[in-house]
Amino acid sequence: MPNQVAAPAQEPGSVPQEGPRASFEQEAALVLTGLDAQRENAVQRQQALLARAIREQTWNDYRKFLEKSITAGISKLTLAQGANRFDPIWNEPALAQALLRWQSLGWFPESAIRTHVQDAYSGELLLWLLDHNGAMEELLLAMKPEDDAAKVLGFLVGAWPNTSGKMDRYFPLALACALVFDREVGIPNPIGGSSTDGAVVDPMRRYLWYLNKNEKGQLKAPVHHSTARDLVWAVCAPVSESELEWSLDKMHLGRNNWGSAFGMIEYLMERAVEGLNPYQEYSFAEILKEGGICGDQSYFCANTARAQGIPAMILSGETSQGPHAWVGMKIQADEWTTGIGRVGGVSKGMTHDPQTGKPVTEQEVILWGDRAHQSPITTLAVARHLWLAGFLEATGDEAGAAAAILLANQLGPSFTETWAARFDLLKKQTKLEGTPAQPGNLEDWKAFAAALRREFKDNPRMAGLAAVAESEYIFPYAEEGDAGRALLRERRRIGRNAGEQADLIAESLKREADLILKRGAPTAHKEISVLYDRALREYGGSITGFKMMAADYFSFLKSDPELARKAARDIELAFKRVVETGTTDWFRAQTESSIYQMICDCYRAAGDEERAVMLEKRYQTLLKRAKRGAL
Repeated sequence: MPNQVAAPAQEPGSVPQEGPRASFEQEAALVLTGLDAQRENAVQRQQALLARAIREQTWNDYRKFLEKSITAGISKLTLAQGANRFDPIWNEPALAQALLRWQSLGWFPESAIRTHVQDAYSGELLLWLLDHNGAMEELLLAMKPEDDAAKVLGFLVGAWPNTSGKMDRYFPLALACALVFDREVGIPNPIGGSSTDGAVVDPMRRYLWYLNKNEKGQLKAPVHHSTARDLVWAVCAPVSESELEWSLDKMHLGRNNWGSAFGMIEYLMERAVEGLNPYQEYSFAEILKEGGICGDQSYFCANTARAQGIPAMILSGETSQGPHAWVGMKIQADEWTTGIGRVGGVSKGMTHDPQTGKPVTEQEVILWGDRAHQSPITTLAVARHLWLAGFLEATGDEAGAAAAILLANQLGPSFTETWAARFDLLKKQTKLEGTPAQPGNLEDWKAFAAALRREFKDNPRMAGLAAVAESEYIFPYAEEGDAGRALLRERRRIGRNAGEQADLIAESLKREADLILKRGAPTAHKEISVLYDRALREYGGSITGFKMMAADYFSFLKSDPELARKAARDIELAFKRVVETGTTDWFRAQTESSIYQMICDCYRAAGDEERAVMLEKRYQTLLKRAKRGAL
């Protein structure tokens, strides 16, 4: 460094001596390969340099030093081609550990480490973490960009003295709590009256509650057998500890049949029809006594399961009978189900990740039950290639990074993160060439989209990146008509393979309509009208799909008064043909009335108030008749 007296470089095997602060740049690379890497002096040197990073608070410098050492170590290995190309890196214990340290430290800004790790005592957790490969792998598998890394580290450091030397056993639990409670988690219904119960979850109390109950063997799903990625779905229960205790005391179901807790809550029709609220506290005990609707059944089932250490979630979506809530749960160590309380006709079930707050689809949860995702060996092999790709890219080895990404995708084709990495790789490699200009790797993009759709033929929602690839890098450069034919084939595949996911058909139609508009033909709006008129009749059987198609159809044509009125009329006729039943069933009547209201809004926007008023009278009569029948 400029204006700094350079300390003498250390010999490769020597242990750095105490004394004036020396730059890590002056240190010879660590010995990370071969028998020499396992010798006592090499191991001592590694530990001494890590201790120095704590003492001197030079984490960025230390990580750069690791980077230099890892690069030197990899250069000494013979890496062949094929699926086992990078195995020699992970077969070298010191090199593998250094790479995990480099990746783990990359999650935490130097300022965060300095705040929470100020000396050897406060650094005990970090020293332990960086010395345990399994813990670092757990961290790397669970951390996400949305996490507040400083708060995560602060919680882990705080959990260390409270774990009584059992961090090997409870690191996944501590990490799950750190990841969920890096943001405030409210308790909407704090039950129990204890002065220590508040309106938010106390992160450390929640961690210690699970630890203590696990030590006493009181949990149906012992938390030390679960990963942090699963445990985020357990510790997140937005209830007070008194409610967790109630579940342990009163609920005596087995893990594999905990879904029967959904049916323990008697359905309360008055709550569904008239909004009756029979609760004073909204406690588990009250819900069990008074009954409730699907949302209450799901709340009770999911959160009493979470109290037992069982990962669970509340899913919601729209069915042919209206909005519905049900439960997803990990009922076995290797089995997720989304069938607890589920009814047919759900087009798009959704929940939210308690770690990030981002939406998670039911189809993604189903994917977690895939054999490869439940295999620790496969999961780790895929992750290692992606971690290595990140390192190689950071050090300028673009060819090596690309090879690692492609191998990760080959080893784990059902892991969507490998397709995301492959997508980003193609983006970096894309350059427009020729006249007219088009991507020089156009065939690679086509192969990517086709392969992704094949992989997720039975779960097409997971192939969303194929649609992005087509819209951005394939369709704009295709012959006129090619995109429309490709999207028509896609809709037919969805109709055959996607079961209830008719909203994907609506998304495909919208993509085609957008392309028609982009072409700028004078007949564009009429082409869109023909496209949607036919689609509403062919694919309108799904409530969610019908609503999406109808809304998109009118949105495209609302600026043209004549076509807007035609669109409203087409939507009404399709509704009467494929959706309307005129039933007196309360739930179906509610659903049909909501579509009637949407059609009325379309007529009003198109200037036909008379038609809107007439339809409103019709659906209001329908609702009154259905309400009488329900009660």
